[in-house]
Amino acid sequence: MHAPPSADDSSACEDVPPLVVLVCADLMLTSALSGAAAALGLPFRSISDLAQAVALLNHAPDGRLFVDLGTPGLQTEQLTSEIPEGIRRQAVAYGPHVHENLLNAARAAGFGQVMSRGQFHARHRELLQQLRTA
Repeated sequence: MHAPPSADDSSACEDVPPLVVLVCADLMLTSALSGAAAALGLPFRSISDLAQAVALLNHAPDGRLFVDLGTPGLQTEQLTSEIPEGIRRQAVAYGPHVHENLLNAARAAGFGQVMSRGQFHARHRELLQQLRTA
């Protein structure tokens, strides 16, 4: 009889790649991130609702949250009220470089990385590669 994997048997979870969750309404950027994630074998979900994104990540502890601070309906207070600290520390927030108040709110909320939309577009493949190899 074959025994089920024990809590000490890390091989049961080794092959499961981390989930990429994007909160964004920009279809072009969603497509770019989706394609880059697929190329690296990372599962990808794009969701417009922050609470749903957090719920997904609560079941995927190695996953990573990417938040477009310009998402319609997203309020800066949600960055701390809806996203647990552990998820925020690993998350990436990005937004228009001219909206310094949004970028500063994400920094104050404790996001792991905060950048302009242009920086995110230029670095999204690198960020996913880092996630894949972590």
